[in-house]
Amino acid sequence: MSGDIKTAYGLRDAYHKKRPNGHFFDDATLNFFGETMSSMRLLKERATITDSMGEEHICYVLSSLQRKHPGGPRRKYHYFDIETLENVILA
Repeated sequence: MSGDIKTAYGLRDAYHKKRPNGHFFDDATLNFFGETMSSMRLLKERATITDSMGEEHICYVLSSLQRKHPGGPRRKYHYFDIETLENVILA
């Protein structure tokens, strides 16, 4: 799985295959945050991050624009483990 995903749409498709019960890319979830697939970008660089449990992951980095953020629109970065496609929460 690692290294073959190049776009936000590719990440979404792989995510749904690997995590069929996942809700990250559901229309209702995206709408809640004011996000759209067309405004998401998958960054070329991979990130090595430590999650909230202290475990290290190599991740895809997905950039999105949250239009419904209480403080006004803001750029948000989401991290997905390159092997499991789990949405990794930063420590």
